[in-house]
Amino acid sequence: MGLIILKNDKYLNSHFSNIYLVEGSPYYVGDLIDLQNEESNQWNKLYDIIVGSNHILNEQSDVNYYDKIFAKAMNNLGRLGEAEALKDSVNLSDCKKMIDVGGGSGLYSVVFCRNYPNLKSTILDRVEVLAITKEMIGYSKESTQITLRPADITTDDFGKNIDVVLVSDIMYDELIAEPILKSAWNCLRKNGILIVRGYYSDPENSKSLFGALFFLNLLVFNPNRTILTISSLRKNVIERGFTIIKTSPLTERSIVLIAKK
Repeated sequence: MGLIILKNDKYLNSHFSNIYLVEGSPYYVGDLIDLQNEESNQWNKLYDIIVGSNHILNEQSDVNYYDKIFAKAMNNLGRLGEAEALKDSVNLSDCKKMIDVGGGSGLYSVVFCRNYPNLKSTILDRVEVLAITKEMIGYSKESTQITLRPADITTDDFGKNIDVVLVSDIMYDELIAEPILKSAWNCLRKNGILIVRGYYSDPENSKSLFGALFFLNLLVFNPNRTILTISSLRKNVIERGFTIIKTSPLTERSIVLIAKK
């Protein structure tokens, strides 16, 4: 596989391994590999799920461990160009207050706050996840611009007079899209910005392979999930009252939707 090389009777990391498999490297993906290993048992049931055994449940035993691995894995993906690309896709120079819905590792808040020193971000997530968030952003100087707030993002109020709402790697199910978009609309000021980013697919776009595989992974864990494609996302955003500014590929893996209230 080219992950190690033999030189002078010693085994060494290959150039590829030094970049992607050494913890501490900016492009480290070891946590993503850990997540795939954790999810492998459910993938082994793919045949049964396809033929209709929808009763099959996820057998994860340690939810807190999975939360930590998932947050770190999404952080791995975010550092592979996703966060920087998102930062460059929208101008937040006039924004001072941001809500990061289900912010996980906090990476996207850190990158936005680094680019906009006057921006303050509040990350909404479950208590267990925010403990991981605190650990992961603790050493960044941007942490002084970031507040962590425990919340149920499908029922709790997001705040008032907010300039921008970021929804990244969260809104993949029709059932949670409606309450999140409603709360985003209610908290935003007039002309406030909604940013939705994710690994979306669309039946009409044969090129969205990563998004299709990402959604297959979601269905493996919940065969009854109602998938939110990019087309249905656009429809839900418009029905809520937002004006869509753009919907475009962000990286070779992801799509970003930007709208205004």
